[in-house]
Amino acid sequence: MATSEQRAQALYFVNAPVDFLLIGGLSIAAFLYLRLFYSGERTGDILTLALQLSWIGNWPHAAATNYRLYRSTENIRQYPLTALVIPWVMVAGIAGSFASPELFAPAFVKVAILWAPYHFAGQSIGISLIYARRAGFDFGAVGRWALSAFLYGLFVAQAVRYEAGLQRFDHYGLSYASLGIPERFGTIAGAWVALSGLAFLACVALRCRAERRLVPPIVLFPVLTHFVWFVPGARWASFGEFVPFFHGLQYLLIAWSMQLKEKLDREGLEPSRGYVLSETGRWGAMNFVVGAALFYGLPELLARFGAPLAFTTGIIASAVQIHHYFVDGVIWKLRQKSVSSPLMAGLDDLLRPPARPTTAAA
Repeated sequence: MATSEQRAQALYFVNAPVDFLLIGGLSIAAFLYLRLFYSGERTGDILTLALQLSWIGNWPHAAATNYRLYRSTENIRQYPLTALVIPWVMVAGIAGSFASPELFAPAFVKVAILWAPYHFAGQSIGISLIYARRAGFDFGAVGRWALSAFLYGLFVAQAVRYEAGLQRFDHYGLSYASLGIPERFGTIAGAWVALSGLAFLACVALRCRAERRLVPPIVLFPVLTHFVWFVPGARWASFGEFVPFFHGLQYLLIAWSMQLKEKLDREGLEPSRGYVLSETGRWGAMNFVVGAALFYGLPELLARFGAPLAFTTGIIASAVQIHHYFVDGVIWKLRQKSVSSPLMAGLDDLLRPPARPTTAAA
């Protein structure tokens, strides 16, 4: 039986302070600061800071997804549709947007915008389930269903709120319209969120009683964080600008641990501080460069052919993100042992070789 110390070490990817900060602590602190001391408007300073943070959070996390898919021919053969066909679909979407900037381009951008909160919900569910597995805590089939119903329900509730009635929005100078959903659907979506949330809490309480222990807070922290992002946070526009950045931080923590553990096992390397530092530096620098090339360099290049920079930025960002959503949908299947097994590693597994069992003297 694992001791409490061993269980605590295995629970976190790094340690409790780092995991709590990156999984949601920083974002909740940012929300509280903006709510108490700053305007809810998207001011110029907020937009500038959000763009600056994109270089180290949003863009590298999309690049990390691409690296995970395209790093080997084995991965490409495993997911040929996503790896080889979807990029050409995105190229077609970019071409269609430039050919029809008034009709096709707004629709293309809207797909990315609608998909984003759904993708965020999926990630929050996945992170909560990962920590539950690391903690040895089983939500049960009904609990997992209630968790998904609650977080995806938040996505539906937000979509209804933004798509109700006749509204117009702007994205990098591209104007697009709401879907005109009847506003009464907002009440239905809100009721679903409340009921599914209560059902999830009830399932957790019952499992805690059955297992005679409390669920570790980190297991539920991604759920709380997602709630803050899309309920009180959705009503404070200045905070909303930073949600993609905090989403990226969550992703990078998980992807970093996965990358280091997979490479360690694949190449038969020895765990060490030097390995962690060198591979973190290599992987981080590569993701930074690739992310900057995709989200900054490519729009700048296309703008040289006469298209407005804001327009090219919006279209390219939408294409990269949609591709990212497709890729994430196939490479993080927790049912696959090749995915779930490396996700159980912690920093100690990357720093120190496992202790060798001692044999009793004859």
